[in-house]
Amino acid sequence: MLTKFQAFQQHMIGVVGKPNNLFIPEATQRYPLGARFKYGPRTFHYAYGGGVALAAGKLVAGTDMPAEANVTVATTAAIGATEVPNITTTAAEINLDGGMMIVNDNEGEGNSYGIVKSKANAALATSTDVTLADPLAVALVAASSQVELYSSPYYDLDLSAAITDIIIGVPPVVVAIGYYFWVQTWGPAAVLAGATLVAGSLVSPHTTDGSVGPLITVTAETITENVVGYALTAGTATEYNAIFLRITP
Repeated sequence: MLTKFQAFQQHMIGVVGKPNNLFIPEATQRYPLGARFKYGPRTFHYAYGGGVALAAGKLVAGTDMPAEANVTVATTAAIGATEVPNITTTAAEINLDGGMMIVNDNEGEGNSYGIVKSKANAALATSTDVTLADPLAVALVAASSQVELYSSPYYDLDLSAAITDIIIGVPPVVVAIGYYFWVQTWGPAAVLAGATLVAGSLVSPHTTDGSVGPLITVTAETITENVVGYALTAGTATEYNAIFLRITP
């Protein structure tokens, strides 16, 4: 059995050897969320589907970023500490494991830390505790330091429904509610086309849920859509097209 710190290290360096369940979603968690596996030209990350079923070949997005924004530390945590207790919360933090704590204001601002584990807060309690992967570089001061708490980007994924969604990847298979699976984030994949695609052109989320369309809002100064990758071949709306994903290598 891996310790929490070993699990976090595995998340950072990836998974050695091909997982037996690469294309088989399961109800039981086998790897840390975010664990990485390279399979030829494709990259996969271990994820959790959450409260909705996910279709093969449709874009999925994160739903919990941040889990808590601009919240206060209620107890001082000294330099070198890896435990930060009593962070004020306003919502149920079910799983922050593999996420991040970012200090956004006052003492310690500008520093960020990986979260190894957190106290479940399913009952809408007013605080949570987190264990960090690395010790605090700057002390956090009670009633002053403010932080943002982020779940793993691979936790509680949902079908993409807006062109501005933070896209995580594409499931290679159908994923049932509450199942763990390997989401593809890089390399060639079958993805639903929401509009006509041109071979070699950049693609972004489309207004049709879970699909991609041509990147059209590009000016000399701005790109207002998230680039998902590029079309490998010409594509037709409502069909699944070969897309080279360029989300997370």
